[in-house]
Amino acid sequence: MAASIVVKWRLALEALVAFLVLGALKVLVHALGFEYLEINSLFSSVIGGAVFVFGLILAGTLADYKESERIPADFAALCGSIVEDGRYCAEQYPEFDLATLKARVLALLKAFRADLADASSRSALAALGDLTPSLLEMERTGLPANHVVRLKGEQAAIRRTLMRVYYIQRIEFLPSARNFVTSLVVLILALLLVTVIEPVYLGIALVGFLAYLFVYILRLLALLDTPFRVREKTQDDVSLFLLHEAEAEL
Repeated sequence: MAASIVVKWRLALEALVAFLVLGALKVLVHALGFEYLEINSLFSSVIGGAVFVFGLILAGTLADYKESERIPADFAALCGSIVEDGRYCAEQYPEFDLATLKARVLALLKAFRADLADASSRSALAALGDLTPSLLEMERTGLPANHVVRLKGEQAAIRRTLMRVYYIQRIEFLPSARNFVTSLVVLILALLLVTVIEPVYLGIALVGFLAYLFVYILRLLALLDTPFRVREKTQDDVSLFLLHEAEAEL
């Protein structure tokens, strides 16, 4: 129960730590008399600019994330379709080796999950290539040409899916903008720490709230940049349950 709560509220808890730490730092800075700046309208403009850039980056990463949510279902469906055509071929032509086809598809599913755990691994591409002998065997046994063409198209679709996953997992959307926003957040919070905000409790609450907001968004951006994880650490990770179900069925 406690573990599920941590998974569900992980980002919020991490941001809450920033809220408490920055709030405590504000109290310490005030107690030591290190507040030198007077608050003015420039602060609101800078904060608004940071939020605008956050929105720009979120819009870009959300597009990839929404696409990523469809990939496990498409991948499992394509693998299931290949196995189903293998069953059809085995019923029509008993000499076809259906068990080997199933083993190769199962190896493809496992290799795909292994690649998600290691961004530099491309084992799923090799496993996909291992399906070719089974497709050739179907063709030699006399499977109708339209079935063979569809199977080859499904193999090509899986290859495109794999390439897209590799790209999404490795490429960071607008890294320079991310660096800019991160440095801007650090500067804003540092300036607010040494700014006189009356009453004192309002300054503490303001610094803590902005720390919570900015850290939460930064952590969310990092999460969306790598949406696939073998072990789902938060509820925002793209779920792979359909791949697990496909493996169990095979």
